Amino acid sequence: MQSNDKVRRGRACENCAKVGISDPSGENVLCGDSLPISVVKPEDDPLRLDWWTTNFQAETPDSDRHVGALQLYLALSPSSKIELPKNTFPARLDFDDQSVRPVKGVIEVLLVRLLVEPRMTGAQLVFKVTEAGQTYLAARTAEKTR
Repeated sequence: MQSNDKVRRGRACENCAKVGISDPSGENVLCGDSLPISVVKPEDDPLRLDWWTTNFQAETPDSDRHVGALQLYLALSPSSKIELPKNTFPARLDFDDQSVRPVKGVIEVLLVRLLVEPRMTGAQLVFKVTEAGQTYLAARTAEKTR
């Protein structure tokens, strides 16, 4: 499967007029200036937890970017080559044309705020959305629909 089959530029967001990121259904799941997903570079090591927690950047999970990122990661999790439990997403997704990973700064803040917790599934590092993370996601999503 090609990465473009799962993540594509969407239509302009009604709220900010920036181009969004769409899931396979065409639904915008994120809009903003920077994408919360990156192509894995040779110097990246997303299968090691300590890689995610070094060079911490001060961020807060209070932005729409963090909510959209978490929604995107969960929407992409069924594309994992290993079956994952509900509310879990991989640290690395391998497509036929490239490997991608969540953005390090987003994962760092989600880990620090205990909104996700790391787990190993075989040799794969995954992130499980905690109960606090589910509450955060539900509350932030409800805010946007008001």
